[in-house]
Amino acid sequence: MRPTPPDALPARRMSNSVSAGRTPGLALDTRKLTPEQQAIVRHDDGPALVFAVAGAGKTTSMVHRIRRLVEDGAAANRILASSFSRSTVSDLESGLTALGIRGVQCRTLHSLGRTFIAQAERLGHRPRRLNNGEVDPASMARILAAKARTQLAMERSMDTSALGIPQSDLEDQISAWKTGLAYADLHQTDLPEDARDRASQAEHDNEDFLTLYRYAERLREQRGWVTFDDMLREGWEVLMCHEDVRTQAQGQFDYVLVDEFQDVSLVQSLLLDVLTEPHRNYMVIGDDDQCIYEWRGADPSFILNFGERYDADEYVISDNFRSTGQQTSLANAVIVQNERRHPKRLHPTRTFEGHTHVRACRGRVGQARELVREVQQHLRDGATHRDLVLLVRQYAQTPFIEQELIREQIPYRIVGNPPFYLRTQVQALLRHLFFAVLDRRVREEGWFQDSRRVRQYLDRFEKVMLEPNRYVSGTVLHNIKLRARRERTSVLDVLHSFRDDMHARTAKGVDDFLDVMDGLRGRLDEPAGETVEWLIDSMGYEGYIRRHSAFKETADDRIRTARSLVHFAKGLRSTQALLERVKQISFNRMEQGPGEESLEIRSIHRAKGGEWPVVFVPDCNDGTIPNLTGVEMETDEDDGSDAPPQTLMEGERRLFYVALTRAKNELYLFRDEGEPISPFLTDAEANDVLDACEHCRRVLHEGDAGLDTPSVARFCTAVVRLKIDRYLKERWSPAPEWLDGFHLRLQGIEDAIDSAREEVDTYERANEAYEATKTEKLDPINEDLAHLREKKFVLPAVEVPVAYNGESAEHWVDKPVRFDSDDGDMVVVAGSVTVGRVDFGRDSDGVAEEAVGPLSLDALRGDVTRASRSGETLYVSIDVGATRRRLEAERRRIMRELDPPPAPDEETRLLASEACASGLQRVSALIDDVARRLDASVTEEV
Repeated sequence: MRPTPPDALPARRMSNSVSAGRTPGLALDTRKLTPEQQAIVRHDDGPALVFAVAGAGKTTSMVHRIRRLVEDGAAANRILASSFSRSTVSDLESGLTALGIRGVQCRTLHSLGRTFIAQAERLGHRPRRLNNGEVDPASMARILAAKARTQLAMERSMDTSALGIPQSDLEDQISAWKTGLAYADLHQTDLPEDARDRASQAEHDNEDFLTLYRYAERLREQRGWVTFDDMLREGWEVLMCHEDVRTQAQGQFDYVLVDEFQDVSLVQSLLLDVLTEPHRNYMVIGDDDQCIYEWRGADPSFILNFGERYDADEYVISDNFRSTGQQTSLANAVIVQNERRHPKRLHPTRTFEGHTHVRACRGRVGQARELVREVQQHLRDGATHRDLVLLVRQYAQTPFIEQELIREQIPYRIVGNPPFYLRTQVQALLRHLFFAVLDRRVREEGWFQDSRRVRQYLDRFEKVMLEPNRYVSGTVLHNIKLRARRERTSVLDVLHSFRDDMHARTAKGVDDFLDVMDGLRGRLDEPAGETVEWLIDSMGYEGYIRRHSAFKETADDRIRTARSLVHFAKGLRSTQALLERVKQISFNRMEQGPGEESLEIRSIHRAKGGEWPVVFVPDCNDGTIPNLTGVEMETDEDDGSDAPPQTLMEGERRLFYVALTRAKNELYLFRDEGEPISPFLTDAEANDVLDACEHCRRVLHEGDAGLDTPSVARFCTAVVRLKIDRYLKERWSPAPEWLDGFHLRLQGIEDAIDSAREEVDTYERANEAYEATKTEKLDPINEDLAHLREKKFVLPAVEVPVAYNGESAEHWVDKPVRFDSDDGDMVVVAGSVTVGRVDFGRDSDGVAEEAVGPLSLDALRGDVTRASRSGETLYVSIDVGATRRRLEAERRRIMRELDPPPAPDEETRLLASEACASGLQRVSALIDDVARRLDASVTEEV
């Protein structure tokens, strides 16, 4: 029985890969491969799983294994090297060419699926559709989505824009359904039972998406088109439905290697499963820590479960050839917090000479200014714009950064998104604001004299009716504009006059819109940030965005984009000031094309596979990194607190990990000091990790300068914390004379450790005695104070009853007294005379005993305030506040008199620590290994 992968979410098309740094220095000489890479090259037959960390040179490993297979007699044309990404396949092909290997089938998975469909067509199982030449397959999905939207809009007598479903969203959703094997009409598919078990019926909260999917599929069948996504889905279908096609496909390749396996979708995983079934000479390479498209269908389970599913040999490539030790160390500390991952570490190969900076700034404006200042400094120091990249979690983060870049005349380009003021959601809000300004002018000053203003007014009216959509037909809108122009009056008043002829639901939407515009006109002179926020909330824009977005991630990004205008508008005195600011930015911005010299701003998703000398990551704050907008929290049963779902947190952490591992030399992490820091940095103890990296840098790269005992001790503890043994043992190459000197320093530090331990031991003994004395003297006072705090007395004083058996009870009134003990009884004493015995039984309410009964007698002082009529009871008033103050004063006096032993300084504690001792042992052994390696190298050269 054919094994099956775990269920996955629907997948969608991945973003275009970047070309920067996709094939780091290909090693042509096998002897230059690392031992881990050589193990992969030596793998013979059978399934194999390779976990390759970021920047590990996995392409090198793949192509060298293929060369070894060919040299050992495998037919090159019967080896498949594949991936979902065309650029990845191109890298593989280039690598093989560099090694002189030709004939290997370097194919994308889409191309593979297309081949299987073509085989089915040649065998007569399906009509010929692949070569009809009618239209480029790259355009088919777009055309089908457009025609489906047009059909539904015509049925509803409205413009396509009024549907509220962007065409790009529809294309992406259909792509996700197809690569996730979610069918428009599953019951109509002609799939065998085992294939049907893997498929599902498409579902969506917005029924319009499903209707459009059915329309697009019906039109595709009529035209006989095969889109890129159909190449995968139908390629799998023909393998499952037709034994002869499956037999041909399974006999085509002797070896199959698949790169970027962490990003494959359900259909890709199943297609490869069928293809490799006869031999399972099936090697997959990827990194579960870089699976960042989970919300679009990729599932780390495919790679994590591969080893068990196929009983595969497992390998790890962990040397990072891209980043410096600062970036790899922080990335390790971040990603190790994930539980759902294969355990592995990035091992640096490029020293610790780079830097990672965590900068806290005042607000978004301060963050933008600090970031741009750093960009300017790097440009002044000789970097080019292409050496730098700015990575954002969502494009909604860019407004203040864009504003600052424009102010400083630094050309920039946002990859995959327009400038913030041109984004759909921002444009929709700005149109509402501008239209409200124009409508107020019509009402206050009369109709426009300038025909250009008339066009602006009426065009803005039509656009604000469509985003968000108020479902008024295009014909009605046209007639409303004609009447407003003819009668030279407010178009909103004309709209109101039309509402009686509208459907009830449409009329209700129009009423809501008119209410919003009435409110907006009255707020135009209020602070712009408050006005924009009111507008978003009043027209329910967030809910509208969620209903009309294909994916939650897309909706979150669009909502944040809308909210970004709120933040951008804060501090501006009015709506008119906001509109002027946006106009100024759009006028001053220098548009940059892809080939021009400019600073790139990318989403982290679009940075996957790339590398840059300097990387900037803004907004490292909770709420942005991680971004969990709109996520329902899970309740922790242990403490009752709300927490985000673990799977989502781990997905966000993987995304941050990808951002950290893009930097080659310098990494800047900015955050707003007024907002909580990213929990990913907190959990990783980022400051401590980077401090340890700095200690390593000073020792490894600054020579003998400042190489004192504390710096050596910190280096030893840093080696243990960062686990950089492998780098030191295999990569570090200090000068022999420096190494000899450092070895002597390590020997000398042992005496310093012994001395420090003795000092710490002496201190701890003295401190133990000090703490015992302090406990003895302070515990009774602390218990009394705790009792007074616990009771939270309302009355300023408490009356304590005293049994009196003498004469002239009035004599004691107004006399100060204290409390003592006599044969176990609590008595009241004035001077040296015992006045009487405390008798709590004479207090009917029991307040006195509860108040002062547990207190130490020394703490109590009072005055006799009155005597009973019988003269048998005196009442002593105890001032609660004065008692507390007396206790606190006594506590302070004791603390002043106690003399704590002087604590050892930080250097002494460091030397006496277990981490320093174990680090010394480890570093000493590593230094010996380094010396032997360097000696062997010299001998080999001789």
